[in-house]
Amino acid sequence: MPALKRDTRHRVNLTLNGKPAAGWTEPRMLLSDFLRHEVGATGTHVGCEHGVCGACTVKVDGVATRSCLMLAVQADGRNVETVEGLSRDGGFQSCRRLSAGTTRSSAVSARPAS
Repeated sequence: MPALKRDTRHRVNLTLNGKPAAGWTEPRMLLSDFLRHEVGATGTHVGCEHGVCGACTVKVDGVATRSCLMLAVQADGRNVETVEGLSRDGGFQSCRRLSAGTTRSSAVSARPAS
């Protein structure tokens, strides 16, 4: 990777969920922030900002990666898959609704007997 000037914004081109995407970033911008603020992939969340919680996990070239620990400029030319990529046919939304219903009912039934 070439040396980057800290006071200059750099163009990042990547494939996001199978489609070309691009945006401008400063050298120290995290991939999670780039995805949310520059290319609009708001399904990528930041929880702990230390890579522990996994809320920011994306796949970069097929490998699960914590986007809060990776710089956006490191994703230049790479394939990035986010949670939005799971809902290509709308199936993710119905799965999420089903999961939410299951979680509530299992939380109620998981109470210890008194």
